[in-house]
Amino acid sequence: MKHFSDLPSATSLPAILLLLAGLLLPVPVPAATAAGNTTDLAWSQFDGQRFEIYFKVRHGSRWGETVQITNDQYNNMHPALAVSGRGEVWLVWTALNGEHNKLFYARKGKGQWSFPREIETGLASGIAPSITIGPGDRPWIAWAGYNGKNDDIYVSRWKGNSWSKPVRIHPANDVPDILPVISMENGRPTVTWQRYDGDKYVYVTSVWTGKRWSAAEAESPGRRKIREKMLQRRKQLRMQLPADVRVVGEPAILSR
Repeated sequence: MKHFSDLPSATSLPAILLLLAGLLLPVPVPAATAAGNTTDLAWSQFDGQRFEIYFKVRHGSRWGETVQITNDQYNNMHPALAVSGRGEVWLVWTALNGEHNKLFYARKGKGQWSFPREIETGLASGIAPSITIGPGDRPWIAWAGYNGKNDDIYVSRWKGNSWSKPVRIHPANDVPDILPVISMENGRPTVTWQRYDGDKYVYVTSVWTGKRWSAAEAESPGRRKIREKMLQRRKQLRMQLPADVRVVGEPAILSR
């Protein structure tokens, strides 16, 4: 199976991006399972030239103004959101250029968004990041990284002023590992993703023990029920989006 960046050149870039956004990406799990007073929303939208990332927040029943996060030469897709205990909003996404897809992040503290910065992964390509707030109130991210053969799942965490060196959380293998979702379970960062078993994609999970990542195991019935519940919750939240939001692919919606 080819990596996303190796799709045939005859396929147009807009078609590829729509395929990635609408068909391949998982639905990230919101940080809260019940509707809260605040909803954070990030999404990708076509501005006539490229796909850019936008953000807005709803307090109660009223949506605030739209903020444009990106304005560069990339097609920016696949946003993911997390909010720290201090109320700092973290946003990660994929920046696609048709060759070497990159990861970027921005954060909002004290009412201001930082300038988008690249997350240096050291890999040929990275795509579809997921983010959660881990121990010490610091963000952890997971994504599918390409090392020249198949996609594997990598994780990095915020060290206070930079991201840690990416770690592959499973042994090298000859099958694609894609579409990770990272979350906190029982105080431990946990990653669930899809792995090709030779016939179909199946969900597997690995947990950070404090020293290493556990061996990947099949998704438990309990985790599957939670994931399905979150899928339904996201459908409900998406139906409440304001009319001026023209989402391409899956938006990042976080209710708290």
